[in-house]
Amino acid sequence: MTTDEQPSSVHDLLNDATQWLQYARGVTATLADLIHEADGVDCRQLSLTLEAIAAMTSHGTRQLGEARAQMSWEAAMENVPVRS
Repeated sequence: MTTDEQPSSVHDLLNDATQWLQYARGVTATLADLIHEADGVDCRQLSLTLEAIAAMTSHGTRQLGEARAQMSWEAAMENVPVRS
């Protein structure tokens, strides 16, 4: 993952987004398996886990948006004539 000290490239943003969204998918699948097998559910722990999944998904989605904006910006700058 990239640090806040250096600007992220589109490639870095897409890799990070993919990683966070895979984390969210993995936790969701594990949670679904645990709930399916459980005799009882601790609603407090379930809500914390769902909030974590939402945070991971939000972070990954935000990075996808940033990558798309950066790609659009770079494409637009390629078409701008150089002024002397």
